[in-house]
Amino acid sequence: MPNWCSASYVIEGDAKEIKQLYELMEGLQGLKEPSVKNDFGTTWLGCLVDALGYDWNDVRCRGYWSNLETHGCLLKLTTETAWGPCNETFELICKKFPTLRYYYQSEESGMSEYWTNDAEGKYFTDKYIADLCTPDDTWHKEYFSGKEELFRWFKEISGHSVDSIQAILEIGEKWEDENADSFCNIHEYAIAD
Repeated sequence: MPNWCSASYVIEGDAKEIKQLYELMEGLQGLKEPSVKNDFGTTWLGCLVDALGYDWNDVRCRGYWSNLETHGCLLKLTTETAWGPCNETFELICKKFPTLRYYYQSEESGMSEYWTNDAEGKYFTDKYIADLCTPDDTWHKEYFSGKEELFRWFKEISGHSVDSIQAILEIGEKWEDENADSFCNIHEYAIAD
């Protein structure tokens, strides 16, 4: 069984091409039966690859999309995929619709892989994730656009002033002495090529 990767996508481009892609995807998800037999249903990424005119056997497309919505020149959706984001599918979308470009941010916590191709923060401004459980068994998962914001939040929940991620992790190690179920993970989104 794979680790599952959650990803959010924003596709931008010509409004006409956005509309065509939206209508194609909306049509696929509205089918009673998937256009290609699979275990994911009508929103399997392989169905989309097939509808774009490509062979799903040649593309990494193990997963499905949801939360499809459009706003003028933007199309937004989320995916759940095996092991990592299925960006090959989105490369094919951009090949079929040349004015389109996609941005994404993904989380695969099992392997601690956090990726984005939105280096400028145009659509995805979060840079850090704090995932922790304090000694009193309070679990927190918060997202931050910068370190200073993370440090202020950590002081509020822990009572400790910090000026580095290493300082947060050291406090997390001390928490484990108080409660073996405590943990402290700080993740930074890596910029994908």
